[in-house]
Amino acid sequence: MLSRYWLWRARRDWSRQLRKHDLPRFYRQAKQSDVHGLVVPGPSGTVGDFLPEGFEAYVRLPNPFWKVVPAQTETAILHRADSDDSRDTWAKPVPCAAVAEENGLRMTHESRWGQICGPHDGHLAASPDQAWSWAPHECDLDPVRAERLFALLASETGPRDRCLCGQWEGGSSGWDTDVLLVTPYWNYFVWRARFRDVAEWLQQPDSYERHLHVPHVVWPADRRWFLATLYSGCSNYLAGSRPLIDTVLASGLEAYEVRLADEAH
Repeated sequence: MLSRYWLWRARRDWSRQLRKHDLPRFYRQAKQSDVHGLVVPGPSGTVGDFLPEGFEAYVRLPNPFWKVVPAQTETAILHRADSDDSRDTWAKPVPCAAVAEENGLRMTHESRWGQICGPHDGHLAASPDQAWSWAPHECDLDPVRAERLFALLASETGPRDRCLCGQWEGGSSGWDTDVLLVTPYWNYFVWRARFRDVAEWLQQPDSYERHLHVPHVVWPADRRWFLATLYSGCSNYLAGSRPLIDTVLASGLEAYEVRLADEAH
């Protein structure tokens, strides 16, 4: 009887692990027409490798550094442990510009985090006295910035408006579908969703499931803007109208105007 119980528990736990890979339920099948005509020109390693041509302006939103802080600190986010050997940690985002300034440097649209961070040991700060504790995450749009950015995007997108979301085909297997956005260097499985649902998903607390299903590309059905989260980089990039990009640049979010030919980071 006891062995049956442990067998049942093992099956239950395995089922829960599998469900973590399932696509969130608010996604619906996309159509080929949803991706028709989107041209992402390249070349490899540039902003144009991730964003389509034809928009009035483009902007880089670099991922922040992180500083370990007490749990009650404003803007602190709980970072879940990713292994049994680590523990959950509270940390607040630190803008790249603030880290650069601490080291007598200036953050620009083309700066890499390793060029501005000062002394470090891999992805960790060399001293607890530095403005940061660990380096920017790759393939991430943290909940704090997601809330602020999607509030700005909402001005050009209704809460019930349809969006298209894609994840690189080499990412989570839960995204597999027949509709792909094909670019010279990255192909994305594409699904439909409501803008509000995508915004709420990205604004939820950090978790394994959230990170697993961060979309790498998002755009509304009317293609008024296009957001890319770099799978192998530490930035998000946004394409849009001149007024939208000006609003983002003036919003207080750390943002730098770029061109399609600029190097992506």
